[in-house]
Amino acid sequence: GDLWNYYMDFDNNRLDPWDRIIPSFKYNSQIPFFEMLVPTTDTVRFGYLMEKLLAVEHSVLFTGTTGVGKSVVARSLLTQIQDEAGYVPLYINFSAQTSSSRTQEIIESKLEKKRKNIIGAPGNKRVIIFVDDLNMPKLDRYGSQPPIELLRQYQDFGGFYDREKLFWKEIQDVTIAAACAPPGGGRNPVTPRFIRHFSMLCLPTPSE
Repeated sequence: GDLWNYYMDFDNNRLDPWDRIIPSFKYNSQIPFFEMLVPTTDTVRFGYLMEKLLAVEHSVLFTGTTGVGKSVVARSLLTQIQDEAGYVPLYINFSAQTSSSRTQEIIESKLEKKRKNIIGAPGNKRVIIFVDDLNMPKLDRYGSQPPIELLRQYQDFGGFYDREKLFWKEIQDVTIAAACAPPGGGRNPVTPRFIRHFSMLCLPTPSE
Protein backbone atom coordinates (compact mmCIF):
# COMPACT_ATOMS: atom_id res chain seq x y z
CA GLY A 1 0.00 0.00 0.00
CA ASP A 2 0.96 3.66 -0.18
CA LEU A 3 1.64 6.14 2.63
CA TRP A 4 -2.07 7.00 3.05
CA ASN A 5 -2.86 3.43 4.13
CA TYR A 6 -0.89 3.82 7.38
CA TYR A 7 -1.00 5.91 10.53
CA MET A 8 1.71 6.69 13.06
CA ASP A 9 1.39 4.59 16.22
CA PHE A 10 3.17 6.83 18.71
CA ASP A 11 2.99 4.26 21.53
CA ASN A 12 5.09 1.74 19.61
CA ASN A 13 6.88 4.23 17.30
CA ARG A 14 5.88 2.49 14.09
CA LEU A 15 3.57 2.82 11.09
CA ASP A 16 0.48 0.61 11.31
CA PRO A 17 -2.32 0.04 8.76
CA TRP A 18 -5.62 1.84 9.51
CA ASP A 19 -7.41 -1.54 9.60
CA ARG A 20 -5.94 -2.19 13.04
CA ILE A 21 -7.89 0.63 14.71
CA ILE A 22 -11.25 0.23 12.94
CA PRO A 23 -13.78 -0.46 15.74
CA SER A 24 -16.35 -3.21 15.22
CA PHE A 25 -19.89 -2.09 14.32
CA LYS A 26 -22.60 -2.84 16.87
CA TYR A 27 -26.18 -2.33 15.71
CA ASN A 28 -28.31 -0.27 18.10
CA SER A 29 -32.02 -0.13 17.29
CA GLN A 30 -32.37 3.07 19.38
CA ILE A 31 -30.18 5.11 16.99
CA PRO A 32 -32.00 6.63 13.97
CA PHE A 33 -30.86 5.08 10.69
CA PHE A 34 -29.49 8.38 9.28
CA GLU A 35 -27.29 8.87 12.39
CA MET A 36 -25.65 5.46 12.19
CA LEU A 37 -22.01 5.33 11.21
CA VAL A 38 -20.49 2.05 10.09
CA PRO A 39 -16.75 2.44 10.71
CA THR A 40 -14.58 2.07 7.59
CA THR A 41 -10.97 2.90 6.82
CA ASP A 42 -12.05 6.33 5.56
CA THR A 43 -14.24 7.29 8.53
CA VAL A 44 -11.48 6.24 10.94
CA ARG A 45 -8.76 7.98 8.91
CA PHE A 46 -10.53 11.32 8.62
CA GLY A 47 -11.80 11.20 12.21
CA TYR A 48 -8.25 10.57 13.42
CA LEU A 49 -6.89 13.52 11.41
CA MET A 50 -9.66 15.81 12.66
CA GLU A 51 -8.98 14.78 16.27
CA LYS A 52 -5.24 15.48 15.97
CA LEU A 53 -5.80 18.86 14.26
CA LEU A 54 -8.35 20.00 16.87
CA ALA A 55 -5.94 18.92 19.62
CA VAL A 56 -3.49 21.58 18.39
CA GLU A 57 -6.31 24.14 18.00
CA HIS A 58 -6.26 24.07 14.21
CA SER A 59 -9.42 24.49 12.13
CA VAL A 60 -10.63 21.61 9.94
CA LEU A 61 -12.78 21.68 6.80
CA PHE A 62 -14.35 18.49 5.41
CA THR A 63 -15.38 18.61 1.77
CA GLY A 64 -16.63 16.05 -0.74
CA THR A 65 -19.77 15.33 -2.72
CA THR A 66 -23.20 15.06 -1.08
CA GLY A 67 -23.70 11.85 0.92
CA VAL A 68 -20.07 10.88 1.61
CA GLY A 69 -20.61 11.36 5.37
CA LYS A 70 -18.79 14.62 6.12
CA SER A 71 -21.18 15.74 8.87
CA VAL A 72 -21.70 12.25 10.31
CA VAL A 73 -17.94 11.65 10.69
CA ALA A 74 -17.40 15.05 12.36
CA ARG A 75 -20.41 14.82 14.67
CA SER A 76 -19.69 11.24 15.78
CA LEU A 77 -16.06 12.14 16.50
CA LEU A 78 -17.01 15.20 18.59
CA THR A 79 -19.63 13.18 20.51
CA GLN A 80 -17.07 10.45 21.15
CA ILE A 81 -14.18 12.65 22.38
CA GLN A 82 -15.94 15.68 23.90
CA ASP A 83 -15.73 14.53 27.56
CA GLU A 84 -12.16 13.28 27.41
CA ALA A 85 -10.85 16.26 25.40
CA GLY A 86 -12.88 18.87 27.31
CA TYR A 87 -14.78 20.10 24.23
CA VAL A 88 -18.17 21.81 24.13
CA PRO A 89 -19.53 21.18 20.61
CA LEU A 90 -21.75 23.82 19.02
CA TYR A 91 -23.50 22.74 15.81
CA ILE A 92 -24.64 25.39 13.33
CA ASN A 93 -26.38 24.60 10.04
CA PHE A 94 -26.00 27.33 7.43
CA SER A 95 -28.70 27.94 4.84
CA ALA A 96 -29.22 30.54 2.11
CA GLN A 97 -31.10 32.70 4.67
CA THR A 98 -28.54 32.54 7.50
CA SER A 99 -27.58 36.02 8.73
CA SER A 100 -24.39 37.15 10.44
CA SER A 101 -26.34 38.58 13.40
CA ARG A 102 -28.10 35.25 14.05
CA THR A 103 -24.79 33.41 13.72
CA GLN A 104 -23.22 35.74 16.29
CA GLU A 105 -26.16 35.21 18.67
CA ILE A 106 -25.81 31.42 18.46
CA ILE A 107 -22.04 31.57 19.09
CA GLU A 108 -22.30 34.00 22.01
CA SER A 109 -25.02 31.86 23.65
CA LYS A 110 -22.39 29.13 24.25
CA LEU A 111 -19.70 31.50 25.56
CA GLU A 112 -19.41 33.14 28.95
CA LYS A 113 -18.06 36.52 30.00
CA LYS A 114 -14.51 36.31 31.35
CA ARG A 115 -13.72 40.01 31.74
CA LYS A 116 -15.22 43.27 30.49
CA ASN A 117 -14.41 42.72 26.81
CA ILE A 118 -13.36 39.04 26.83
CA ILE A 119 -15.71 36.10 26.27
CA GLY A 120 -14.77 32.45 26.01
CA ALA A 121 -15.57 28.80 26.60
CA PRO A 122 -17.08 27.85 29.98
CA GLY A 123 -14.67 26.62 32.65
CA ASN A 124 -11.47 25.01 31.40
CA LYS A 125 -13.14 23.70 28.27
CA ARG A 126 -12.87 24.57 24.58
CA VAL A 127 -15.83 25.32 22.32
CA ILE A 128 -15.71 23.59 18.92
CA ILE A 129 -18.05 25.33 16.48
CA PHE A 130 -19.01 22.88 13.74
CA VAL A 131 -20.60 24.66 10.77
CA ASP A 132 -22.45 22.40 8.36
CA ASP A 133 -23.17 23.51 4.76
CA LEU A 134 -20.64 26.30 5.20
CA ASN A 135 -21.01 27.65 1.65
CA MET A 136 -24.84 27.91 1.60
CA PRO A 137 -25.35 31.58 2.69
CA LYS A 138 -26.39 33.73 -0.24
CA LEU A 139 -24.10 36.48 -1.52
CA ASP A 140 -24.84 40.09 -0.58
CA ARG A 141 -24.70 42.97 -3.09
CA TYR A 142 -20.90 43.12 -2.70
CA GLY A 143 -20.39 39.41 -3.45
CA SER A 144 -19.51 38.39 0.11
CA GLN A 145 -21.30 36.02 2.51
CA PRO A 146 -21.93 37.90 5.81
CA PRO A 147 -21.98 34.84 8.16
CA ILE A 148 -18.66 33.67 6.71
CA GLU A 149 -17.17 37.16 7.01
CA LEU A 150 -18.13 37.13 10.72
CA LEU A 151 -16.33 33.79 11.22
CA ARG A 152 -13.37 35.12 9.22
CA GLN A 153 -13.19 38.16 11.49
CA TYR A 154 -12.76 35.80 14.43
CA GLN A 155 -10.17 33.69 12.57
CA ASP A 156 -8.21 36.78 11.50
CA PHE A 157 -8.49 39.00 14.57
CA GLY A 158 -9.64 36.78 17.45
CA GLY A 159 -13.04 38.33 18.10
CA PHE A 160 -15.88 40.48 16.81
CA TYR A 161 -17.80 43.65 17.71
CA ASP A 162 -20.69 44.01 20.14
CA ARG A 163 -23.60 44.96 17.88
CA GLU A 164 -25.29 47.28 20.37
CA LYS A 165 -22.45 49.11 22.14
CA LEU A 166 -19.94 48.75 19.28
CA PHE A 167 -16.95 47.71 21.40
CA TRP A 168 -14.54 44.92 20.47
CA LYS A 169 -15.08 41.49 22.09
CA GLU A 170 -12.08 39.21 22.29
CA ILE A 171 -12.94 35.50 22.06
CA GLN A 172 -10.87 32.82 23.79
CA ASP A 173 -10.78 29.00 23.58
CA VAL A 174 -12.84 28.54 20.42
CA THR A 175 -11.96 26.47 17.32
CA ILE A 176 -14.01 26.38 14.12
CA ALA A 177 -14.57 23.20 12.12
CA ALA A 178 -16.80 22.99 9.05
CA ALA A 179 -18.15 20.85 6.23
CA CYS A 180 -19.37 21.75 2.76
CA ALA A 181 -19.92 20.21 -0.66
CA PRO A 182 -18.25 21.76 -3.74
CA PRO A 183 -19.87 24.93 -5.20
CA GLY A 184 -22.94 24.53 -7.41
CA GLY A 185 -26.67 23.99 -6.90
CA GLY A 186 -27.15 26.89 -4.48
CA ARG A 187 -23.70 26.54 -2.92
CA ASN A 188 -21.25 29.40 -3.45
CA PRO A 189 -17.46 29.50 -3.64
CA VAL A 190 -16.03 30.52 -0.25
CA THR A 191 -13.46 33.32 -0.09
CA PRO A 192 -9.84 32.03 0.06
CA ARG A 193 -9.25 34.56 2.86
CA PHE A 194 -11.38 32.31 5.07
CA ILE A 195 -10.39 28.92 3.67
CA ARG A 196 -6.68 29.64 4.29
CA HIS A 197 -7.23 29.13 8.03
CA PHE A 198 -8.32 25.50 7.54
CA SER A 199 -6.76 22.16 6.84
CA MET A 200 -9.02 20.92 4.04
CA LEU A 201 -9.75 17.19 3.93
CA CYS A 202 -11.65 15.74 0.96
CA LEU A 203 -13.72 12.65 1.75
CA PRO A 204 -13.92 10.17 -1.12
CA THR A 205 -17.13 8.54 -2.34
CA PRO A 206 -17.69 5.29 -0.38
CA SER A 207 -16.50 2.23 -2.29
CA GLU A 208 -18.64 -0.88 -2.79
